[in-house]
Amino acid sequence: MDEEPERYRVEFASGTAASVEKRRSFRDHERNDIESSLRGWPPGQTFAVRGFFGKLGRHVHAVVAGILMLPLYVIASALGSPASPDKRGKLEDRMNEVDDFPVMWAGVGETARTLPWQLDPSRRPWRMVTEIELDKSDDLVRITSYEDTARGNRFVEWGGGKKVPGSEAVLWSLPRKEIVGAKIKRFSMAESDFTISFRDGSWARLTTTSSDGALRIAAFLC
Repeated sequence: MDEEPERYRVEFASGTAASVEKRRSFRDHERNDIESSLRGWPPGQTFAVRGFFGKLGRHVHAVVAGILMLPLYVIASALGSPASPDKRGKLEDRMNEVDDFPVMWAGVGETARTLPWQLDPSRRPWRMVTEIELDKSDDLVRITSYEDTARGNRFVEWGGGKKVPGSEAVLWSLPRKEIVGAKIKRFSMAESDFTISFRDGSWARLTTTSSDGALRIAAFLC
């Protein structure tokens, strides 16, 4: 009996350094912006690296948020909950993690450009969930989506957790042999970012919901 495919929530990663926090860029091999040439993609937020005052604002925001959340972490710890502030690993690639934050690196016609725009959380409907499906039976990698029953808005959600009937769709598929490697990116919250490298030299940086999920995805794709 064939095994059920493994599924993990995924989306394009977002920067965590103050200069690029919650931002992402799309580049060719000469580091030119390629968003406008991605066929069928709806408009998204224009990428820009924050200057001094922008970075200062992000640091202040992080400090204030940490102070406000501290009582919750203390209570959770006292109750035995695993809840804790996210940890970020060591900086590995300053050019692509602080000075810029490409999540797609691809020349014209290369595989990474075929990834679906729904992986970008700033473009897709906020109730849409995207997943990576790893199927050992047919050796395919798929990106699928469905609509969640969550309530709230793009920034604050509550409830939900169920699929809206009939909303599931396959957005993208690729033979696993076209993927030549996957690597965990330590400079990410909970080390949940990873890159997928394709046979033609293009790559993408994605993120999932946990370090364990990232490790499992990387192990399958390597």
